[in-house]
Amino acid sequence: MTRLEAAALQASSMIEPTTARTVLSVENLVVGYPVDGRMIKPVDGLSFKVREREVVGLIGDAGSGKSTAALALLGLARAPGKILGGKVEFDGRDLLKLPDAEIRAIRGRDIGIIVQNPRSSLNPMLRIGKQIGYAYQAHNAASGQQLRRKAIDMLRMVGINDPERRADSYAHELSGGMAQRALIAMALSSKPKLLIADEPTSGLDVTIQAQFLDEMWNTVQQTGSAILLITQELGTLANYCDRVLVLHEGRIVEDAPVREFFANPQHPYSQQILKLQRERGSSLGLELPEGGVKPLLQTRDLRKTFAVQHTKKTIQAVDKVSLSIGRGETLGLVGESGSGKTTVGRCLLRLLEPTSGSVVFDGEDLVKLPPNDMRRYRSKLQIVFQDPFDSLNPRWTIRRILCEPLDLHSNLSAADKNKRAEELIDLVDLDRTLLDRKPRGLGAGALQRINIARALACNPEFIVLDEPTSVLSPRARVGLIELLVRLQKELGISYLFISHDLTTVRYLCHKVSVMYLGQIVETGTVEQVFSRPQHPYSQALLSAHLFPDPTNRRVDKVIPAALEGEIPSPIDLPIGCYLASRCPHVVEACRSTPQTLEPVDTGQEVRCWRAAAGEITAFKGAHA
Repeated sequence: MTRLEAAALQASSMIEPTTARTVLSVENLVVGYPVDGRMIKPVDGLSFKVREREVVGLIGDAGSGKSTAALALLGLARAPGKILGGKVEFDGRDLLKLPDAEIRAIRGRDIGIIVQNPRSSLNPMLRIGKQIGYAYQAHNAASGQQLRRKAIDMLRMVGINDPERRADSYAHELSGGMAQRALIAMALSSKPKLLIADEPTSGLDVTIQAQFLDEMWNTVQQTGSAILLITQELGTLANYCDRVLVLHEGRIVEDAPVREFFANPQHPYSQQILKLQRERGSSLGLELPEGGVKPLLQTRDLRKTFAVQHTKKTIQAVDKVSLSIGRGETLGLVGESGSGKTTVGRCLLRLLEPTSGSVVFDGEDLVKLPPNDMRRYRSKLQIVFQDPFDSLNPRWTIRRILCEPLDLHSNLSAADKNKRAEELIDLVDLDRTLLDRKPRGLGAGALQRINIARALACNPEFIVLDEPTSVLSPRARVGLIELLVRLQKELGISYLFISHDLTTVRYLCHKVSVMYLGQIVETGTVEQVFSRPQHPYSQALLSAHLFPDPTNRRVDKVIPAALEGEIPSPIDLPIGCYLASRCPHVVEACRSTPQTLEPVDTGQEVRCWRAAAGEITAFKGAHA
C-alpha cells in the first residue's frame, strides 16, 4: 500500500479520534526523584490518550520530563526515581499493577520503545545482529540462523547498507546514525501494537529520517497500531502527527489536532515554541559574516580506507575528497549517515591517518608531518564532537576540563590558567559558578557550550564541528548557532560544519559540500545548492527535508526526487556512478562510467555527467 493509498484509507474510514479504540490511556501519572531530602517530580499529573491508527506527537523543552514519561509508561523509572501514582492502561490493563513477569512479556512484544541515546542503550560487548536477535527471540519462537536472518532483514529495512557485515559489528564500529537505526530495528522486530519513539530520528540524516517516518506512518495506517512520537522537531510533528501534546512542568498543557496547534496554539508555552521557530531565520541567516577569500585549509584527493578483518578487502570511507575552506568561512558537509563526513573531519586533524592525498593548512601539508611536528598544530586545529555527554570526563570539574588543553599547549601559570578558564566560560555565555561543578546534571546545551569553550582554549584558527546540534532542543540549538556565528565574527575562526540538519546548515554556512559513499557529489555556495541543487542525490536530500507546515504534509503527496533501492556496499563499490542503483534518472551509461566533479552553468561542481550536460531538469530547492 502506498502512502497516498494509506491516506485515502484513513480518510474513507472516517474514524474520529473520539470514537476510535483507545490503545493507551494515561491518568494522573506522577514520577518523583529524591533530591536533598525533597521529592522532585519531573512528571506530575500526566494524562492523555493514544488511539488506534494515531501518530501522537509529544513535544517539550529539554528537561521537561518527556523521556521520564516514556519510561514510566512501561512501568520503569531511572534510579533513584519512582513512579508515585497514576494509571497506565494498555489494552484495558493497568501496566503499573501487573506482576513483573506479565509486564516484561508486554515490553518489546506489544509495546516497543526507541530511546534517544543509542550508545548508552546498545551492549558494547555484543555484536549488533546478536542484540537484535535476542530482542526478537524474547517474544518469538526462533533460533540460530533464523535469528541472524531476522536481524539482517531488520537492518536492511531501516536502510543500513551491507547489513550482513553490519550485523557482525559492535556498537562502537557504527556511526551515530547507524547505531540509532539498529535500535529502531530492534524495537520494530516484533511488530508492536504501540511504539513509544523517544527522539528516534535525532541522529539520522534527512533521507533516512524520512524513509523511517514514512514506513512508521504507513505501518500505523495498515495495521491499526499507534505511535507516541516524542520529538523536538516541529517539521516531524507537522508532517506525520495527527495530534500534538505539549508537555510543560510535568503536565500536558495543550492537546490539539496538528493543524489547529500550528494555526492557533492556545497555551502561552505552545505559542512560545512556535514563535521561536518562526523567528529562527530572521535571527540568524541575515547576520552571517561574508567569509574569507584566502584558503586556510585545503584537501586534495583525500582518501581513507579501512581493512576488513580476516580478508584482503578494504572499506572505502573517503574517496578523493577535495575541499577548500577560507579564513573566517564555514563549509557545511552534509550526507547520509555512514557517507564519510566524520571520517573526513578526523582526517583533517590527523585523528585518523589519511591513506593518501594532502591536507594543506596555512601552506603546510599536515599529512607529511612527522608526529612530533604535527603536535605544534594541535592547538590551531580543534574538534567539537557530536555527543556532549560522552565528550567530557564525568569525574573532572568544568575548570579542569577547560584547563587541560592549556596544560598540553601552553606554559601558563596555574593562576593564568584559571583566569583563562573564566574567560572561556564567559565567552560561551555560561555562568562562572559552573566551573567548580562536574558535567553530571548539566543539560546538553550547556555541555556543548563547554565543549566549544574547551576547543577555544588555545585560540585555534580552525574547528571541526561534528554534528554539534543533533541532540539539542530547538531553543538550545538556536542559541548554539548564534554563539558560533558570534565567535566567528569576533575571532575569525574557520569551521567545517558536519551535519544532517539542513536548516542549520542553511543559516550557519557559506558553502556546502554534499557527500555520498565517501565522494563529494556536489559543492557550491549555500544559495546555489539550496536554491537549484543539480545532483540527484542533493535533490533527494532537499526533497526529504521536513518543513513545519501541516497544510503541505509529506504523507499526503508524492515526493518527486525520492530515492529507492539499497545503498551499495563500501567494500564492493560500483564501477560507475555510486548512486546508479537508487537514482531516478539513471541510464545504462551511468552504471559503467566513473563520475568526476565537473562545473555547471549555475556555478556548482557536480559529480554527474547527465547534470553537467544539462540532461536532468534542475530541481527547485527551498530555503529552509
